[in-house]
Amino acid sequence: MSKYGKIMVSISMFFLTMLGLYGFQQGQNVHAKSIFVDVADNYWAKEEIEYLYGNQIISGYEGNQFKPTDPVTRGQAAKMIINAIKEKESTPSKPSFSDIKGNQFSGYIERAAQLEIISGYDDNTYRPNVNLTRGQMSKIIVNAFDLEKSQSSKTVFTDVPSTYQFASYIQTLYNERISNGNGNVFEPGKNVTRAELSAFISRALDDRFKVTAQDPTPAPKPEPDPEPTPTPPPATGLTGEVTADVLNMRSGPGSSYGLVTAIPQNAVVTVHSIDGFWAKVTYNNKTGYVHKTYLKLKNTSGSVLQNRIITIDAGHGGKDVGAVNGDIYEKDIALAVAKLVEQKLKSAGAKTVMTRSSDTYPTLDGRVQTSINNHSEMFVSIHTNAATPSASGTETYYDTSKNENGAESRELAIEIQKQLIALIGTKDRGAKDNSFLVIREQHIPSVLVELAFISNSGDLAKLTSPEYQELFAEAIFRGIKSYYSK
Repeated sequence: MSKYGKIMVSISMFFLTMLGLYGFQQGQNVHAKSIFVDVADNYWAKEEIEYLYGNQIISGYEGNQFKPTDPVTRGQAAKMIINAIKEKESTPSKPSFSDIKGNQFSGYIERAAQLEIISGYDDNTYRPNVNLTRGQMSKIIVNAFDLEKSQSSKTVFTDVPSTYQFASYIQTLYNERISNGNGNVFEPGKNVTRAELSAFISRALDDRFKVTAQDPTPAPKPEPDPEPTPTPPPATGLTGEVTADVLNMRSGPGSSYGLVTAIPQNAVVTVHSIDGFWAKVTYNNKTGYVHKTYLKLKNTSGSVLQNRIITIDAGHGGKDVGAVNGDIYEKDIALAVAKLVEQKLKSAGAKTVMTRSSDTYPTLDGRVQTSINNHSEMFVSIHTNAATPSASGTETYYDTSKNENGAESRELAIEIQKQLIALIGTKDRGAKDNSFLVIREQHIPSVLVELAFISNSGDLAKLTSPEYQELFAEAIFRGIKSYYSK
């Protein structure tokens, strides 16, 4: 971990001590009543605030208040950092800064300086009571999470010139979808509020909170021309049901080839072979090529899962531990269940792709790209939930806002949710439409499964039980199989 690699863990943990560090992961009920009296149900950062609260990263003030618009000082930030990395205050005989002696945060500031996590001003002051700005915070976030710093100081924001000292860090937050500013401006000199910092932390800790950029690079559309590869042997006994409103059949395997015919939704085609994203098919006595993303492929004999390419995404990983309950991490549970799902799918003849098979941290975009690069036909992301101790149950998410196979994603989510409730016996929180990035930024049937709540004692016992982990995996496997059987 770099010298700043500890910072974000810190920022989270300041809110652990400072704001009342508590929990993790996304147990938020998007339509539930707000936990805090001064955070309205429709408040822009409600979900992020409650996400941190539910994961023991923050708490509120007396009177059940959060004070979302209050600023965060540089002294408070130092305490966040030191508490987060589980360091102790330092009280040397000679302070590193001329203005921190007697300050309530002096020990934290001193230790952070010793670890080269923070620095002061040219006049040897730290200015602990000065509020932290959005520009300063951008550098902390980038360094803390080892984000790939933008190589350019040119930003998309009209109020951040390329000469500004934090320009490249601000552009990095934009690139990583941690901040999209306020319209065309970033307001780098503005004080960071508790709500804003909560949003920054949530997006840095969990990719599912990341925002849509103002001018994002379009998600890869299905219909890329695949690189030349050997043509696989003809698929035997394979059909495809069209899931798009209209699917164009072309004379060759690429969108540049001429149109042969248009195939209507729900029509069934005979599949002769598949090469990358393109399937050679026959429909109404006409043969040509269609993009397989818009086909629900079905084997007419043998295993319904034979040769289906399915990406399994174990949530979080590496430095991103996910939801936490004591020394139990979401990332470990997700990986354990994901590996069991992988084994079951392979045994049924499926071709599986894992976004991670060990304790590593793929970015959210990286997970999506892994799926696309492997010509996947389905994507299943596995997570655990967290909120208040009373929250419990299982829920499965799909996206219809952008995923062009949103209807198929919904069907997959319903099947998996049904099997989970039947086998595990957790509270049924339903299949829900939500635009989490990993299921939104691709066009195959994609779901995000919240197995159960790590913050609930009953759910936790199941999540950590090898027997129940096997059942979780079996339920997901059965849900996938049921989807392909319909």
